[in-house]
Amino acid sequence: MKHLLIFFSVVVFAQPILFSQTTWKTPTYKPESLRSVMVLAQVEDKAAKKQLEDFTVKFLTDKGIQAVAAYLTLKRAKFATREDFLAYTDTLGVDGLLVYAVEDAEKAVVNQPTVSVGVGVGGMYGGYMGASAPIAGGAKMVTVVSMSGKFYTRMTTGEQWIIKLSGKLDGPTDKLAHSFAKATAKAMLKDGLFISKK
Repeated sequence: MKHLLIFFSVVVFAQPILFSQTTWKTPTYKPESLRSVMVLAQVEDKAAKKQLEDFTVKFLTDKGIQAVAAYLTLKRAKFATREDFLAYTDTLGVDGLLVYAVEDAEKAVVNQPTVSVGVGVGGMYGGYMGASAPIAGGAKMVTVVSMSGKFYTRMTTGEQWIIKLSGKLDGPTDKLAHSFAKATAKAMLKDGLFISKK
């Protein structure tokens, strides 16, 4: 019974964080050799910004793509022209830019499965009375976050690739940041944004 209870608890608390993802790539896109990709999260929460950039950098570098977090690399925040920005990033060895931005964040009620456990009391005549007591589940308030990731390269103008992500934020931001970063890195590789490493 104890093992069954642990299993049900894992099922309840392992609900998916990422609800959906879609991607778009410009039909004319051709992968180029990139020295490095800078990951920039335009997020007000400093911890969430750092987590999203760090996780994405990790997932990309694990696949052989050189990547850097903007919070560690970008020392200037304002640029007069696109050429000024390109000249600055050239000194950093950056040829690609992935920009995350929050599109929407709203509170929502999410119903979670209810898990019940049997509670029994033995009688003096060997009888058994049982009842069911709920231990988890029910309605819960979460924040549903919709975010976009746009990919730019030095050799082209305008976004070359876009990912739309949606997921639930329930507590600390690290789980959602991890989920968004993993989905983004995986989709970038699947959609052929980089020259394959052989």
